[in-house]
Parts: sequence; structure tokens; C-alpha cells
Amino acid sequence: MKIYFFRNTRLKRVISFLLKWHYENIKSNIINSMKGRYLIFSGLFLVILGSNIWGLFPYIFGITTQMVLTFTISLVIWLGIVISSIEFSIVGFLSHLTPQGSPKYLAPILKLIELVRNIIRPLTLALRLSIKMTTGHVLISLMRTRGVLCFFSSYLLCGLLISLIMGYLLFEVGICFIQGFVFRLLSAQYLGEHT
Repeated sequence: MKIYFFRNTRLKRVISFLLKWHYENIKSNIINSMKGRYLIFSGLFLVILGSNIWGLFPYIFGITTQMVLTFTISLVIWLGIVISSIEFSIVGFLSHLTPQGSPKYLAPILKLIELVRNIIRPLTLALRLSIKMTTGHVLISLMRTRGVLCFFSSYLLCGLLISLIMGYLLFEVGICFIQGFVFRLLSAQYLGEHT
């Protein structure tokens, strides 16, 4: 007996729409030159999007709100990019540390600044995702708690608060989508600078 999970379901249409939108709007010269990278980055986008949305459900732990997880993901991606670019051409990697057309007497300072900028990239990538997801989840839980307290006092106030929670929940779904998109876009941009 064969079980087809994605056969003619809405989930299949939603996932195919997301992948098609993602491919059409985010493709760059790097992704066009190597399709394997697109598969990795679209998988990363879907995992982060799913994890972000999963954390919006009540009483479910949002894993993308944890700095340890987001930092680990961004560090693995960044290390992979840096190690592959060093392995490909160490001279090319080091030449990216000095901006083109800069004076020779400023080269050592500029190399140091560019090196620090490259080293803090995984931290900024992880902080961006973790902090934005945490603030949204905390605000939703506070609104839910206040909604339970208002339920026993006034039906009008309760209806107003429920509509506010639903509107903000839709807004948070959009934020989850945008954060997955930004994480993937910045990872591809970092890859584009090193190849």
C-alpha cells in the first residue's frame, strides 16, 4: 500500500508557490551559475520559515528564538563559505579584504576593518533572526494572557482584543516569511562576495 503525502493537497500547492516565488524573486548570478546552491538556500529558507511559523502556535517552543541555534546555523554557513573560498583561492580571499582603489598607506587599517566585518557576520545574522522572532513571540504571549483576563470582564473588550491578536498574528506570519527571506538572502550575498 503506497501513501502519497503530497498528492493533490493544498500543502503541495502552497509549497510549490513558495518555492517558485523564492526562485523567481531571489535568483542571482551565483544561483544561476550553480543550481545546487539554490537547493541548499531554498531548503534553508523553508526550514527557517517553518521554524518561525511553528513557534507562533500556543504552547510550542520557538526554536528560532534561541540564540544558540541561530548562531550555530549562521556560523556553519559562514564557515563553509570562508573555508571554500580560502580553498579555492587564498589570494582571492585576501584580496577581498582591501577595497579596490584604496590608498596604499590605508591598506593595513582597511584590511583589519574588513576582517572584523567578516568575522562578526555570523553573529549579526543570528542576532537579527533571534531577536526579531523573540519580540514577536513575547508580544503574542502577552496579548494572549491579557485576552484571557479580559474574557471574564467584558465581551466587547474581549472581541476587540481577539481581533487585535488575530491581526497581529497575521502580521507575525509576514515577519516570519521576511526573516527567512532575509536570512537566506544575506547568506547568498556572503557567498557572492567570496566567489
